[in-house]
Amino acid sequence: MNVFVNFASLMLLPSVAKAEEKAGIISGNDIGAMVLALFAVLAVIVVLASLLKRFNLKFQGASGLKVLSSVSLGPKERLVIVDVGGQKLLLGVTQQRIECLKELPGDINLEGKQEQ
Repeated sequence: MNVFVNFASLMLLPSVAKAEEKAGIISGNDIGAMVLALFAVLAVIVVLASLLKRFNLKFQGASGLKVLSSVSLGPKERLVIVDVGGQKLLLGVTQQRIECLKELPGDINLEGKQEQ
């Protein structure tokens, strides 16, 4: 058994030595390729973020909830009209809580800027 281990180590010794030589040396081309790949990944992230912001894409998980209109009252306060299952609600939204202020009639007409 010991002879087999010695023979295997002698056979693998040249390949191990070559691998150690290659692992210890990093050429300028390798560093340039890594830096270029890093900038490419960062550029893709920036482009995707700007596209999401430009087209105002929002991922809404609730399919039965739709924001009909929203008005800012201050830096962190808003009045929002939402449609939940055919029922329209006026919500007061602050940093600490969301409160249902009034149930609106279903046939109410919303004028001005509306979110879809």
